[in-house]
Order: sequence, then structure tokens, then C-alpha cells
Amino acid sequence: MNQHILVVDDEKNIRMTLTQCLNEEEYTVDLAVNGEDALIQLSQADYDLVLLDIKMPGVDGMEVLKQIRTQGLQVNVIMMTAYGTVERAVEAMKLGAVDFISKPFTPAEIRKLVRSVLSRHVLKETALIQFEDYLEFAKKCLLEQDYAKAEEILKKSIPLNVEAPEPHNLLGVLAEYHRDLQRAQKHYRAALALDPTYRPADQNLERTVQWKYTQAGMNLGDEDDSDER
Repeated sequence: MNQHILVVDDEKNIRMTLTQCLNEEEYTVDLAVNGEDALIQLSQADYDLVLLDIKMPGVDGMEVLKQIRTQGLQVNVIMMTAYGTVERAVEAMKLGAVDFISKPFTPAEIRKLVRSVLSRHVLKETALIQFEDYLEFAKKCLLEQDYAKAEEILKKSIPLNVEAPEPHNLLGVLAEYHRDLQRAQKHYRAALALDPTYRPADQNLERTVQWKYTQAGMNLGDEDDSDER
């Protein structure tokens, strides 16, 4: 049976682009033109994945995500943003949003991310082997709001790819969720020591060392740093 995906975006060209590239992978795709439309469709059908634009008029993506979780739906959600960072990211993480993609994106990028997210549910902790498996399982734990297990798995992933900055950045985000700013900065610096060009950790560290600290704009792993649509 084909996996069922809901695309939510107020921009027609984005909806059409996603429909075309996902249909080529033989996914069943439904479209929602805004947040209100998305909530109606989510109440009427079961979906394996929601591609959700953050910035929409009326009911925005964060409110749709909140409603999804309030209703007890554990559907995977990929947040789409043209802003490079994710505002209210701690709230998004608490709601299980750990996958983000920046606009503009290529068909190859979206297909790769969709395949990765949709295959995550079959991962078992006892069968984890490669670095990518551990990273995906950690995101699965975040979706299930098992933050302690997510932290444990992220730490286990580090020796499997000692040059990868991603686990350190996510550990920093988790530390911020627990209000441990000093530990968060330590993880962001570790990520940058491995890759000085890794924008998510750079943005997170810059934000956390500001005199007036704010969690707005926390970056969970989206490397695009554009500020405008």
C-alpha cells in the first residue's frame, strides 16, 4: 500500500513541485492550502507524513503541529521554512518536530528526507549499526518525547562518526530544553570544532551567548541561513 502524505503550504508552486516529485516516488499525496484546510483533512484521513509550512496566514504551521499532537496523532512531520532557523524550536521539539527543510529545496533533497523519515519507524534499538541509524533512532525518540533515550542514543552515535557535528548540535538543543545553557554551549562549540562551517551550531551558539538570551530562532539542524522568503 502506498504511503500517504499531506502537503500543507499556501504557495501553489510549492504544492505543485512537491506533488510532482513525490508522485514520482509513488506516494499518495493530498494537498492543503492553509492550516485550517490541513486540520480538516487530518481529521478525515490517516497520513504517514505531513510536509508542513511554518509561515502561513491564519493558522500557521506551529499551531497545526500543536493541534496534531493535542489530538494524539503521532504522524511524522517535516517542517518547511524559508527562514533558516525555526522560531519556538523548543516547543516544536516537544511536539516531535525534529525534521526541517529549507526553501528552496531540490527534488532530490526532499525525496531523500522523505524516504529517511518514513523508514524511521521500523528502526529497533537492538538493530542499530551505522551512524545514520543511531541519528534516525534518536529523532524517533524525540518524536515519542523520550528525551532521555534520545540523549543516550545521540551520545552513542558520536564514536561512530567522530567528525559529524549533528549529534552535538542536537544534544545542545536538548540541553536548552532542560534549561542547561552552559551545557548547550559546550555542545555547540564541540559541533563547531568539528565543522566550523556548520551553520545550525554557529547560529545556536551566537544566540545563546547574547547578553539577552532567547530561545527564539533555535536551529535543530537546518543549514540554510536565509532570512527572507
